[in-house]
Amino acid sequence: MSIFKKVSLIVLCVSFLTALVAQDDFKTWKLQQKTEMKKFISEQDKAFAAFLKMNWKNFETFKENVNDTIPKPETIPEVEPRKIEELEVSNIIKEIIVPPKMFVEEKEKKDSMVRVELTDDPRVTINYLGLPLELNYQPQVDIQLKEPIDEKSIADFWYSISNVDHTTFFSQINDYREQLKLNDWGYCLLLNDVTKQVSGDSQNLSRLLLWFMLTKSGYEAKVGFAQNNVYLLLPCKNTIYGVSYVIIDDKRFYTLSFDTKEQIKISINTYDGKYPDADDLIDLSVKDTPKVKSTLIEKELKFKYEDQDYTIPVTYNQTTAEYFKNYPQTDLEVYFKAPLSEEATYSLTLGLKPILEGRTEADAANVLLRFVQTAFQYKTDGDQFGGEKSLFSDETLFYPYSDCEDRSIIFAYLISHILDLNVIGLDYPGHISTAVLFQHNLIGDKVKYNSKNYVICDPTYINANIGMEMPKFKDIEPKIIDFQK
Repeated sequence: MSIFKKVSLIVLCVSFLTALVAQDDFKTWKLQQKTEMKKFISEQDKAFAAFLKMNWKNFETFKENVNDTIPKPETIPEVEPRKIEELEVSNIIKEIIVPPKMFVEEKEKKDSMVRVELTDDPRVTINYLGLPLELNYQPQVDIQLKEPIDEKSIADFWYSISNVDHTTFFSQINDYREQLKLNDWGYCLLLNDVTKQVSGDSQNLSRLLLWFMLTKSGYEAKVGFAQNNVYLLLPCKNTIYGVSYVIIDDKRFYTLSFDTKEQIKISINTYDGKYPDADDLIDLSVKDTPKVKSTLIEKELKFKYEDQDYTIPVTYNQTTAEYFKNYPQTDLEVYFKAPLSEEATYSLTLGLKPILEGRTEADAANVLLRFVQTAFQYKTDGDQFGGEKSLFSDETLFYPYSDCEDRSIIFAYLISHILDLNVIGLDYPGHISTAVLFQHNLIGDKVKYNSKNYVICDPTYINANIGMEMPKFKDIEPKIIDFQK
């Protein structure tokens, strides 16, 4: 062997040994950091458990909020259809762009689409809106709750549960959240399914587990107790209607249940303080349609425009509508901003494309207005649901009836996504409508917003053209719902 090769070999061996030592040092350092972090977290949890034993107060619960006390009309006005009038011819719609068909066409998605990396530890399976999801679950997490429910039993629960390593669990649950494109509400539903599965029939234990998981996820969650029952208390970035709440430090904490709406008429004991760095508020905004199990339903929506009958085949995902079933009643901006699912957007755009192309911008908007006015049956929320419930656009396609805000929400989505026009919501006493910003001056009723004239388009005023406001609201200035800012 040459001197050069011998030297090279020695250098290589030394480099390799150095790398091994460095790698070993790195592993040691990493282990030390992990140990220190666990020690830090352990001290935090120990201090928080001690805090929970002594810092509780009694808080009064308040009755539900009502977004609009004016009841909606049982029947809606109707006019004789007539041709649209334009002061000047607006732009011609040359082409409607149909979005790519990204969704799975089969009736049901394959379960294998949603997966996380599992260990050999014990597992638990939940059914999340039709999707079987598997997670690692340590038996020692199954901690029994001592009764009666009081400060000590809750503090003892926290101390016990915080001594269990949840690293793998939170890694897996966040992987599922990302794959399913869940917002805060969807994440809460996911955790809720887990806690119900692992706590058996104990609602109190399930709610305490959910409180722990949300707190450890960074949310400002609290629990309260009254009459031996545990209540989950969550502040929210949005206003929530129809749910009881307590006020702590000028902040509303809602008594949220993820299965039903909860009305509490008794005072609740809870603590005035929070876990370190748990600062996030639940945000009900919907940026993405959740990737839940696909149960595709086909239906036909029929309407007439200028004496011609049209039929629009639409496909929607029934499970998406079920996802929103118990969604809290919240600010209308949330519904206006929420997207329509890929399946529904694709089918509606494809069906409306040949009807809209070649028309003027104003005439095309009028077609969409007539479509929403007459293809959906009207009924108030009280008659259909027994109480107020604003519908996301996918729900409007799912349920047999809709009212004024539901129609305004889906019309606004179609106007902005198919015709690419700016639209705002109009909030009248007991009624919701919309107004559209056109590029040309059009005849009819308008509202001025940000120094621009928006043409009123009422999706509930049957057969009314763009620019026609309901007579009863002509002398009323509506509140503007600007959801596109």
